[in-house]
Amino acid sequence: MEAPVNSVLDAIPPEHRAVIIDELSRRDPTMLAELRATKEPSGEQTRAVVDVLISEMMNNFGPDWQPNERGRAVEKALDAYYSAWPTND
Repeated sequence: MEAPVNSVLDAIPPEHRAVIIDELSRRDPTMLAELRATKEPSGEQTRAVVDVLISEMMNNFGPDWQPNERGRAVEKALDAYYSAWPTND
C-alpha cells in the first residue's frame, strides 16, 4: 500500500525530494511553500520547478560538459519529479 500524497513533494522519493527542497528553498521559497500546500502541481508550478532544477544542473557541468556529482543528483531529482508528475508539454 502506497503512502498517501499530502503534497506535491510527497509523491517524490525522499532522496530526490531532498534535492528539490534544497534548490527551491534557495531559489524560490514561495514556490516551495505552494508545493507543500498543494496535492497536484499546476503547469506553471511544474515549469517553475523544472526551470530551477535545469538551472542548477547547468551550473554543475564539468569541463567536459558532463554533470558532476551535484549535477547528477539534480538530474535524477528532475527525472523523479517527471515520473511523479508527467506533463503533456
